[in-house]
Amino acid sequence: MPDSDLAAVVHHSGGSYPVVVGWGILSNIGERLAEVGVKNSAYIITDENVMNPYARNVQRALQKNGTAAHCFVIPAGETSKSFELAQAIYNWLVELRAERGQAVISVGGGVVGDLGGFVAATFLRGVPFVQVPTSMAAMVDASIGGKVAVNLPQAKNLVGAFYQPKGVFADVEALSTLGKRELAEGWAEALKHGFILDSSLVDVFEEHAEALMAVEPEISTEVIRRSMAIKADVVSQDERETLGIRILLNYGHTIGHALESSTEYGRFLHGEGVSVGMMAAARMAQEMGMLSSDVVARQQRLLERFNLPITASGVAAKDVLQAMSLDKKNQGGGNRWVMLEDTGSAVVRSDVPRELVERTVRDLVK
Repeated sequence: MPDSDLAAVVHHSGGSYPVVVGWGILSNIGERLAEVGVKNSAYIITDENVMNPYARNVQRALQKNGTAAHCFVIPAGETSKSFELAQAIYNWLVELRAERGQAVISVGGGVVGDLGGFVAATFLRGVPFVQVPTSMAAMVDASIGGKVAVNLPQAKNLVGAFYQPKGVFADVEALSTLGKRELAEGWAEALKHGFILDSSLVDVFEEHAEALMAVEPEISTEVIRRSMAIKADVVSQDERETLGIRILLNYGHTIGHALESSTEYGRFLHGEGVSVGMMAAARMAQEMGMLSSDVVARQQRLLERFNLPITASGVAAKDVLQAMSLDKKNQGGGNRWVMLEDTGSAVVRSDVPRELVERTVRDLVK
């Protein structure tokens, strides 16, 4: 594969895999999938919004290469990350007599990736898995790192596994068909990467905001490639979130996930919740004397420039706080917070006063 399309290689306990990012790379996706061992038969998981043309194109590319490719189409949306749909996919795989050496390929956004990965991790005690993300949020965040899961009614991603894919193949051209809201929520995750780990990436966002929102090919591909490389590097250092490095990627997610689950996944897209959570964490860091008002204002300006929310008016504060109490990152019954010290520099804190958290949440939902 051309070196220009290889954004990163993720190294993990079981080996390594490529993260390939480019404009129009789905045109030869069959050859790329063959390079990571997809052969004989493959099982594509996608949703109703992505089936045509993207999943269908992947299916045809595999068939052209002599691989039998089957598609399972789920309803679009977060509510599809359920045991019920996982069971339906298991039954489908059994009916098709899927074998352990045959791959599950997720073609779509984060929901498709999480559900497909969960099925791949558990069916026959694990089958090969490949990510072909088609949404911004899936490209820059969910497709890399092997976190796969389904939701429970109480909270998001409570049942899952670390299960690394064989490869990630992101065609930035696919983003040109996304609606403005879906595009914006994905940029939230890329902005997050800049604010926690790479101040120069934040500079690029400020300089090229309009071009990025228009998905201009050259700059969009460059920024997405950089953002995905950041995620890949963090995962390589701390695959299972045990060293205090990977948890930094959860900046904005404690409140973000709580907003999603407390509104039954019907009001906020994932990146919208993260955006609100980023602002909440920044304001708490400022009150604790960790972060300057200039950085807080800079973050707010950029989020608003990308048409992202910074408050969540009308949500019940008690429901958000209850959902936060079930956060996967909790230790000793309390939340662990990722907080900025400066642009491009973040730390984890477990000593955020409960009163400050409750007041911040109440202010967010006024």
